Amino acid sequence: MNQAEGKLQNKKETLDSRKPESYKIFDDIAGTYDFLNRILSFGIDVYWRKKMTKKLPQRKNLQALDLATGTADVALTLSKQPQIAHVKGLDLSKEMIAIGRKKVEKANKRGLISLDIGDGTQIEAEDESFDVATISFGIRNFSDPDKSLRDIYRVLKPEGRLLILEFSLPKNRLVRAVYFFYFRNLLPWIGNLVSKHKDAYTYLNESVEHFPYGKEFAQKMENANFKNVTYTPLTFGIATLYCGDKKDS
Repeated sequence: MNQAEGKLQNKKETLDSRKPESYKIFDDIAGTYDFLNRILSFGIDVYWRKKMTKKLPQRKNLQALDLATGTADVALTLSKQPQIAHVKGLDLSKEMIAIGRKKVEKANKRGLISLDIGDGTQIEAEDESFDVATISFGIRNFSDPDKSLRDIYRVLKPEGRLLILEFSLPKNRLVRAVYFFYFRNLLPWIGNLVSKHKDAYTYLNESVEHFPYGKEFAQKMENANFKNVTYTPLTFGIATLYCGDKKDS
C-alpha cells in the first residue's frame, strides 16, 4: 500500500469509527437541518424524492418502512401516494424525530404516519411486515450497511421492494470538478457555520466520497438476496436511486 492509499484507508477508518454514533450529529443539527437541506441542495432533494415514489410497487394498501427517516420528508412524500396505507418511520436521532412528528401533526397525517426511535441495522419488526422499504441519504451513515440490507430483506414481504436514494460521484470530469469544489469547500463551510456545529457537514460530505455507489452498491444489494436490482443516476450522477425486489416465497 502506497502513501496515498494509506491516507485514504486511514480516512475511511476514521469515518467508519464515527458511524455508530453519527445520530448524535443529527441531534445537534436537527434545528437547522431542513433549512440547510433546501438551501444547499437548491431544492433538488424534492425532485429526487418524487423520482423515488415513481418506483413504488403498483399495488394497493402498501405498508411502508422509512429508515433514517429524519424529519419525515420521505415519510410525508410517501403518505401522499394513493397506494400507501401507512408509513412507519425509524431514526436513532430523537431530535430529528421530534421535528418530524411536528411536521406530521401539521400536515394532519397522524393516521398515515408513525415515527419512532429505531436502528436501521437492527429493525424491530416481525418478518415479512412491509411491502416497501425506503432509505434516503442515510445508509452511508449506518454502522453496518450490509447487515441493514439483510435485515430489510427479512422484514419485507414476498414481492416487497427496497428503494434507496444515496449520494454518488458524477462521472463527467467537468461536472465532477465543479461538484467536488462545492461539496468539499462551500457546502461544509456554509453548513457548519449555519448549524453552529464544528464539523457536521465536513463529516457528512466526506462520508459520501468513501461510500460505494453505482454497480458496487448494487452488488451489495444482490449479496443480500435482492433481485431485479437497478441503479439510476440522478442529476448528472450527484445522487443514485437504487431499486431491488424480494423474491416470491
